[in-house]
Amino acid sequence: MAIAQDAFYIPDDIATGLATGLYRRIGSVVRYAVGPNKGQIVKHLQPIDLKAAEQAQGLGAKALQLVQHHKKEVGIAAACATVIGVGIWGYSKWKNHEPKVLTEFRAALKTYIDAIRNGSMDIDKINSLMKALEALKKHKDYKKISIQLSAEDLEVLVGRIYDYTIKLAADNAVELSDAELNLNNGAIINLQSYLKAQKRIFETVA
Repeated sequence: MAIAQDAFYIPDDIATGLATGLYRRIGSVVRYAVGPNKGQIVKHLQPIDLKAAEQAQGLGAKALQLVQHHKKEVGIAAACATVIGVGIWGYSKWKNHEPKVLTEFRAALKTYIDAIRNGSMDIDKINSLMKALEALKKHKDYKKISIQLSAEDLEVLVGRIYDYTIKLAADNAVELSDAELNLNNGAIINLQSYLKAQKRIFETVA
């Protein structure tokens, strides 16, 4: 049986671009990280009103709880942005290159996000991102990478992926367990949980 899925809108192209490496952020300035416009300013970010952002993004009740629960951590992440440097994109300066596992994660994440937006998700894309995540976790410098990947931009994106997982399950009459919707382990671990849930949905419906 074919799985039911609609094109799922993920707003905030800035957050998505940051997560996939298209942009890089230094403080409140977002610039192109690659391509012919490399270095050019994309946007000047304004301070975030967390309460308004929660409402605008339409996160589910548990997602709202996550933001409230991690409000302090998110604030710290934003305040420390200049200390961390450019976050995930500044990591390329470490040893003068970006680890292959991080490059492959970005590529898999971009493909995955495009599939969500186009309503063309399949189990191969989910497996590809899961494999990239596992490779990240096995890397000897995972702690450095995970700190940078857990910046607020990725948190926003993972919140939307949570919404997508809930909708995918509802559309296909699959009940999700509390463990699959655990929201208290950080962006990377949460993403991994949602991918496992999505994979189970595809396997259940197939």
